Amino acid sequence: MRSQVLSELHPMADVLASCPGMTKEHVYYLEQRGYVRPIKQRHGKIERNLYTTEQLELVKAIWRYRQEGSPPRAAYQQAMQDQCHGQLTIWPEPAGEATQG
Repeated sequence: MRSQVLSELHPMADVLASCPGMTKEHVYYLEQRGYVRPIKQRHGKIERNLYTTEQLELVKAIWRYRQEGSPPRAAYQQAMQDQCHGQLTIWPEPAGEATQG
């Protein structure tokens, strides 16, 4: 169980690898603004931030909007809106209730 949970957490390196051009400072800024809240993992005196898969996807979306020129707050709002819409589309429609287009 624990290894499954840990496999769903991503270190800073994964976040940076997923967002070309992003730096640690960009991620720290998102944390300071409260847009993402990493899980803190301590190793003695060292503490590292781990991000859930959902947070990783959110950071990727924010970064995409930032690269398109959106200010941080607008990029966060757009990314959250995308994430909400994406969650709504993962549920299959019941048979016979598909919308006609």
